[in-house]
Order: sequence, then C-alpha cells, then structure tokens
Amino acid sequence: MSNKVLIMAGGTGGHIFPALAIAKELQNRGVIVEWLGTTKGMENALVPKHGFPLHTVNSSGLRGKNILTLFKAFFVLIVSFFQVLHVFIKVRPNQVLGMGGYASGIGGIVAKILFVPLAIHEQNTIPGTTNLILSRLARVTFQAFKGSFKSETRAVTVGNPLLFDAKEKRAPKTVSNLLILGGSLGAKKINETVAKINNPVNIWHQTGEQHYDSTKALYQQQKNKEFRIEPFIESIKEAYEWADVVICRAGAMTVSELIATKSVAILIPFPYAVDDHQKSNAKHLSDVGAGILLEEEALSNKAIDEILQSLDEAKLKSISDALGSLQQHKPAMVIADYLLMPKR
Repeated sequence: MSNKVLIMAGGTGGHIFPALAIAKELQNRGVIVEWLGTTKGMENALVPKHGFPLHTVNSSGLRGKNILTLFKAFFVLIVSFFQVLHVFIKVRPNQVLGMGGYASGIGGIVAKILFVPLAIHEQNTIPGTTNLILSRLARVTFQAFKGSFKSETRAVTVGNPLLFDAKEKRAPKTVSNLLILGGSLGAKKINETVAKINNPVNIWHQTGEQHYDSTKALYQQQKNKEFRIEPFIESIKEAYEWADVVICRAGAMTVSELIATKSVAILIPFPYAVDDHQKSNAKHLSDVGAGILLEEEALSNKAIDEILQSLDEAKLKSISDALGSLQQHKPAMVIADYLLMPKR
C-alpha cells in the first residue's frame, strides 16, 4: 500500500478544492500527503491552511508569440523542471495525483521519467491541455463527468470530490428562496441583473468582494425585497440546504455541488472560459433536464422572472429527479480506493 502521495494542483479553486477533499480522505487512511503547486496560485493560502506541506515551482505566466516571450517561457520551463525534480527526490512519493494545471503538467512528466505511478483527475466536461497529454502517461485517469475523455482513454467516472458533506434535498414545491453564486470573485452582470428581478423571493447573494458595495446599493433600492448579501459565503452547505433555486455560473465544482445536493439551478456560463468549457458543463445538466441553461447574452431580469414563474411543482420535481440520476457515490473515497489498491 502506498504511504506517501504527492498531489499536484494549483492556480484556481477548481483544481485545489477537489484535491483537498482527496488529500483529507487519504490522510484519514494514514497516508502521508504532500503538495506540489506554483508560487502564485491560490494553493499558497489554501494548502497550508489545511495542514499539508506545500512545495512550489515557478510558473511562466507568459503569453504571446514574440521571440523574447518564448525564450523567457522556455527558460522558466527548464528551471521549473529541475525544481520539480528536486521535490520528487526530496519527497520520494510512492504515487502522484495530478489535477491539471502548470505544476501538474511538469510533475506528471517527471513522475513518468522516475517511474513513479501517475494518476490524474479532470474536473470539467472538456479536459484541459495538461490532462489530455498526461492521460497518455497515467496509470489511471479519473473524470468527473462521463464522456470527458475519448473511450480509448478508459477513464473512470467518479465525479468531483467536495470539501463539504453534501446533503440531498427533496424537490421544492415552490420557489421561495433564491441563492445567487457568481463564483468566488463574483459576476458583475449577474449581480446587477438579479438585484432587479420582480419575483417576490428571499435572496441570499454571494457578490464577490469587489462587487459587494455596488450590489448592496442596488438591493437597497428595492425596498420590498428580503435579501442577504455577502462577498463570499463561508457556509456553502447551509446555503444549498436553504435554497429552492440557485442562479450561478457553470464552473465544474459548482455543477458538481448542484448534482450532489440536488439543487435546481439556472446556469449562466462565463462566456469567456477557456474552450467555452462552462457552457459544456452547463449542458451536461440541461441536456438531460437537470438544469436550466441561460446564456449571458440572453440574461435580463425579465428572463430570470419568466424562468422562476415557470418553475411549478412538477417542473421542480422533474429537475430534481434528473439531478439524482447524475450523482456519483463518494468521489474522494473511490479515488482513494484506486490509489491504495495493491499493484498487480
């Protein structure tokens, strides 16, 4: 049985939060977990907070195609390779788990060179470039959503591990409580639009830090509306349990939370996401009647009001039932089982 696993995840919460859930499950089973990330990502605040040793490498963060930019990127890549190699020699992991992103890409290549068993996990419906490459090197490839990888990859569908203990809800009979989630940074257009809807509902709104004051001012103009607004909702489990309907972006983790909690949602994908993956994530629900896709170009307070008015008891139950059909059982436990399975 492996007794030391190096998790490679960084940059955004979409990589880090499911990795933390897996790390905690492994730790609970007596596994030593260490972490490889970058010097600039969210992992620098989150990983030490959860008690895992963090090793970081430089990332280029360079874009463009001029000769100087390409030379700098190549130089940083070489330096990062040797930094990662040093981490592997120091940590001596029995296995590594890559969640996508810069550090995961270099770490996956180093793992292959050193004959350290590699596993990867893809959070989105459309795999990122790093995971597409590493899927050819990995001992096992996990995917959150069925069909993310081509069939020849033989990916194991496990869902996205969550950091909170999700509680399934019964389908609401009416829409009284409306939860707004624009992501940790907020979503300006969603904030401005929802503040102007006319439906008589209770609202709990995560605005993002930079949009808090302006959104609060908009709500205060609607004097007959019951609302609670916060820059960031810490008690997300409570928020999902409270909500009858959620209005949100379609990041991989948000979609997974909706499925796990059976939360009826209006999904408004971020239109500038890489490979338009948020729209693909949203369609994973809407195509089977498990959510309502509303593209940002069609977003208005009138459109939101019309959708909310259309959600009668039968429609709410239908969406809730469809969400139940997409659920995966305890993703973190399933991934840990695979990682700790005796090699044959």
